[in-house]
Amino acid sequence: MLLSKTRNRWPGASASLLLGCLLFVASPRCEAQNLVPNPSFEQIDSCPGIPPVLGFLPNARPQHWYSASGSPDYFSACEDSVASVPYNVFGYQEAFDGQAYTGMATFLTDEYREMAAVELLSPLITGETYYASFYANATHGGIQPFDIGCSNIGILFTVDPYEGEYNMPDFGLRNYAQVYSANVITDTLGWTLVSGSFVADSAYRYMVIGNHFDNAHTDTTFIGPDPSGNYYGLAYTLVDQICVSPDPEGCPMATGVIELSGLSDGIFPNPVRDELHAFFGEKVIGEITVVDLLGRSVWAGRGDGFDHLVLTVLNWAKGQYILNWIGKGGRRSFRFVIVE
Repeated sequence: MLLSKTRNRWPGASASLLLGCLLFVASPRCEAQNLVPNPSFEQIDSCPGIPPVLGFLPNARPQHWYSASGSPDYFSACEDSVASVPYNVFGYQEAFDGQAYTGMATFLTDEYREMAAVELLSPLITGETYYASFYANATHGGIQPFDIGCSNIGILFTVDPYEGEYNMPDFGLRNYAQVYSANVITDTLGWTLVSGSFVADSAYRYMVIGNHFDNAHTDTTFIGPDPSGNYYGLAYTLVDQICVSPDPEGCPMATGVIELSGLSDGIFPNPVRDELHAFFGEKVIGEITVVDLLGRSVWAGRGDGFDHLVLTVLNWAKGQYILNWIGKGGRRSFRFVIVE
């Protein structure tokens, strides 16, 4: 959606958020394992036309996908307009895979978010571990005033569908997502791989992509002023190549080398079997705790002055955990999964 039309939910231009699995002709394994239909947004009924070009309306969105909140946007090279690829209203950005991607507002001052949703090809199995990944890009340099990158871009799985329509309430912010980026996405040139794993606690059938955290729980980094030299504090994110799979090799996942290279904060490895490394990116203030998804304390220790923690989790129960800590910016958390 165009920023000036945000409150009215009219179609406009927002940065694309997209999650996707690598689909190569020579490697059908990934495609067979991916539970996300149309993961790189290449499949469309017809090339989006004017009007409308933006906003995820029926004639301006990829097959199977719909809006869960606000008006995310679809960009495709088939249309020479403000929603084309690689040139569009947000600047210049090649697709990571194919000739299309999706974008959405991920941080606005009034908690407004845009989210895209899709029904999975088959429901998740309760108790099973799943692996998910996508590629994200922070927009900057176009005619829209988006000048920061933000954290928490990710995937939330739901049992029931929620399709946002004009004048309907937005998909609520949970301050939770099964897979998301704890790091701020700031790369405006390339694509950043976001990946993780989780244990399904329900038979989820739908997936919603966006920033599911409120502003108080979202970190931001200034990228640069808009073309007029103004500062707004707004973020828009592009996404491409989304993947969800029960196979750890079914989706592109960040490896130890990638995660540790230039790592400022985050969890490694994730999922983990025996030894977990937590990089805080700053000096911890006070206590560090680990709880399970029911909020039960699993581990606690003092972390004053620490910027890195190593935990032996070999004898811990398989499942998902939350590591909580306090830094200069307030309370923070990392999520990780223990597998056998």
